[in-house]
Amino acid sequence: MKQFFRMLSSAAFVLFLQGAAFSQISITAGDLPNYFGAGNSWFSYRSTDTVTMDIGTASNSAPETWSMPSVTFIDTTRTDNVLPASTPYSSDFPGATYAQTQSFSEGTATSEYYGYYTLSSNTLWFVGSVEHEAGSVSGHAVDTSIITHKVQAVFTLPVQLGGTMTSGPDTIYASGNDVEVNTGSTKYDAYGSLTLPNGTFPALRVNGTTITKIYLSGSLINTLPSYTISWLTGSGNQLSVEVDSNASGSVKVRSVSLTTVGPTPATLVKSPAKLPGNFVLSQNYPNPFNPSTQIQFSVPKAGFVTLKVYDMLGREVATLVNGELSASSYSITWNAANVASGMYLYKLEAGKYSVTKKMVLMK
Repeated sequence: MKQFFRMLSSAAFVLFLQGAAFSQISITAGDLPNYFGAGNSWFSYRSTDTVTMDIGTASNSAPETWSMPSVTFIDTTRTDNVLPASTPYSSDFPGATYAQTQSFSEGTATSEYYGYYTLSSNTLWFVGSVEHEAGSVSGHAVDTSIITHKVQAVFTLPVQLGGTMTSGPDTIYASGNDVEVNTGSTKYDAYGSLTLPNGTFPALRVNGTTITKIYLSGSLINTLPSYTISWLTGSGNQLSVEVDSNASGSVKVRSVSLTTVGPTPATLVKSPAKLPGNFVLSQNYPNPFNPSTQIQFSVPKAGFVTLKVYDMLGREVATLVNGELSASSYSITWNAANVASGMYLYKLEAGKYSVTKKMVLMK
């Protein structure tokens, strides 16, 4: 089964910049829901171009200015933040505070990844993951789940300019005594402003080094260093590049990666269960909610279906479904991050069938 993405990168996660002064850069436990709260997604873009960029230098006293180089992105992924209780494996991680999921289809097989996190005292912990694959692979039906319980500190709070963190040693066994051992170190070593395609943001620079030691039959045969420079912003945007050494100034960079954070798009999910016998509109869950909620409904025959959200004055707020659907049960997520708190109505219409229910957004 494929490993979709590494949850624990040398750049760690997004930092929240408190106040207008660049020198006040930190992340606290109260900031985590801004980026791990259900209803937001991470949108990641990757390039294989090698270009020149001024990466700046380590500085704890003066702000710097950085600009993302012009590159062509060849790969795009989306990671959704979800409620741990909304995942099918929540009972395996009962203490999880946050959860993330990613999925994709390849041929007739569908793969899903779930990552779980727990906030305990002043430390955010990665507590495990699940990889699930279902469908047909090489003509064989599969439906497997690999559940991994692995407790690892992501970072200790607060994180701020001048802070450091280490990871590893992380040992990967290839065969017998042939192993690869990775050890990482990270330092938050500069601050300033970062210009990206979608704007200019206050940013913290992250200098990461990974040392890889390769052993053959138990003997060390090679030591390979790799270097990453990343920038984290309070807006949720992240930039990362690989460099050849601990250089500074204008250098060649490669593997340029950009990640932004935004509301999770509404996704209509068709259930593989047996055909429903009646029209059904279920109560949304959770309710009250902030900022996203799931709405489930069933249609017993194919036809044109609409599912819309209205405020208490009857004004349309969002259109979640508007088109032809086959007979089945469905689930859709509504992200209300840009909507004011209050009571709302959601209305399902299909042919002569119409039903309306209430829900409460509480921010």
